[in-house]
Amino acid sequence: MERVAVIGLGIMGRGMAINIAGAGYPLTVWNRTRSKTDEFTKMGARVADTPKDAAAGADIVITMLSDPPAVELVAFGRDGVIEGLGEGAVLIDCSTVDPSTSLKLASAAKGKGADFLDSPVGGSRDAAEAGTLVLMVGGDKAVLEKVKPLLMRVGNKIVHAGDTGKGAALKLCFNLVIAHSAAALAETLMLGTRAGLDPGLVLDAVNSSIAGSRLYEWKGGCILDRDFSTNFALKLIHKDLNLMMSAAYATNTPLPVTAAVKELFGQAKSFADPESDYCSVIQALETLTGTVVKK
Repeated sequence: MERVAVIGLGIMGRGMAINIAGAGYPLTVWNRTRSKTDEFTKMGARVADTPKDAAAGADIVITMLSDPPAVELVAFGRDGVIEGLGEGAVLIDCSTVDPSTSLKLASAAKGKGADFLDSPVGGSRDAAEAGTLVLMVGGDKAVLEKVKPLLMRVGNKIVHAGDTGKGAALKLCFNLVIAHSAAALAETLMLGTRAGLDPGLVLDAVNSSIAGSRLYEWKGGCILDRDFSTNFALKLIHKDLNLMMSAAYATNTPLPVTAAVKELFGQAKSFADPESDYCSVIQALETLTGTVVKK
């Protein structure tokens, strides 16, 4: 079996690494906060001292980090992944970044005689732990086929979006829908509450119609229960909205509604815990109106 390194053991990386270890792959892990590697030591994984050390000797290196600056620091910084990347290895970045970051990583990997795939994922904590993520992959299809058996251990659907950077672009489109949906849900529940309706009734009516969705059912329930435990952090979806607007500028694409949604999530970071789940965007509207949405 290929030797695998997973770099970044946050909410998503942890679940992915657990599934890789469970499938029997020889695993090395690295995380900035070393205590997060303790459970992997018990699984028999090797804990690397640096990203360079993690990448050294690995056939496949997976990075799952918070944003482009974190990816670039871990990849290109002192004792970074690129320094340790071996000839013939495959670097797979599963972080949500902009296409330009993916292109930089691909160029650096090529310089080491390695291959690169951008493979951001769709899904949150539960999907990462269950191995049911959707992987949106950019890069050479032959390289994808080579690592597909490993990727199918962390996801149950792979979408080959095209060449390098296209996976990153597809993930921004994916998260655009998520962000808009969360904002629409928050505004819907707030308007219903202020109009004197039971927000549970509002949610039930929406989900009983063609407009309903699993996201509305799940996150609507979380809002009504005041459960903002983190599956996808508020600060990260706001980061992604900024990346969407940068992509819009680069491609000369008007995204007027996304611009407004970005500002709403930016406000929410001031009114709610930025580390809380993105459905806490409702707290921006609650602060502005003085109305709390709950059962």
